[in-house]
Amino acid sequence: MYDWNALWHQHAGYRSGFNLKTHNLAATQDINSLEEQLSARLIKQAKSEHDVAVYETDGLFILAGHNDGLQLLELKKHEMFDITLHFVTEGDDSECPLPCIEVTVDNLATGENSHWRTSVSKDKDGNILVGREKLGSGLAPMMPFDELSFTDNARFRDDLYHAWQQELPLLAPEIEAWFDPARVVAAASAAHEAEAAADSPHGEMDARSHEMLERYIEIIRREQLLLSRRFADNELQLIAAVLKGIHFEGAAACRGLWLAVEARILDEDLDHEHQVDAEALLSKLKALSYTQEVALIEALAPAA
Repeated sequence: MYDWNALWHQHAGYRSGFNLKTHNLAATQDINSLEEQLSARLIKQAKSEHDVAVYETDGLFILAGHNDGLQLLELKKHEMFDITLHFVTEGDDSECPLPCIEVTVDNLATGENSHWRTSVSKDKDGNILVGREKLGSGLAPMMPFDELSFTDNARFRDDLYHAWQQELPLLAPEIEAWFDPARVVAAASAAHEAEAAADSPHGEMDARSHEMLERYIEIIRREQLLLSRRFADNELQLIAAVLKGIHFEGAAACRGLWLAVEARILDEDLDHEHQVDAEALLSKLKALSYTQEVALIEALAPAA
């Protein structure tokens, strides 16, 4: 579900020492046997001295580990959400005409998922509008997310507006390209020149191409982080097996990954081989944006 050891190190500053005397424990107490003391159920055992044990209550995950003594880390489930922004140009959403910006909130800990959309358009002067504001203005809309149980959580609201400020500028090139197709050709040409320059022993990547490449890498990195939490390991292994037999002729060919996965499942029973719920996996793949599909391919496709 999560990379628990990564969370343990990521939140190192929030760990607390365990009161050994109060709970009548020794410093060498097995961290896999604290259910009674913590009034929580063990959901993941520590497999080594450097691993963490994970306990669960209705509202918390409690991580236990040894670091100069027995330490605990409490993670509130309502605060374990992920927020992402996407530029959506395909699909059917009668409530918001396309194209639009979609803000997605996932919380695997509470099992909640929701999205909010606002339209993208151009004004008479050629300025791109996101909702009623100019792209780049920095002004964030309300984004109610009333159906989420943690919508009034102060941290969620802060992170939501922070994501809008940080993620939306990264989508600017993609939005500009959709409204001005000539930019797609220019971007492809720039990427080709950048690749040629990188391969040349004496060539240098120009500043604009380098900027585009950095943005691409950052977008893909963020998407891969979120996708690693959305897909189980056996699902990712199945997708990787499918990608071994696919060669993508161009960027547009990356769209519709679920079709290739479905075909291989039907022909070779890959779902049984990898012990995967085929219907659930295909539903997840169909819900992916183009950017997320590219991120999966970048992560799982074999190197050329």
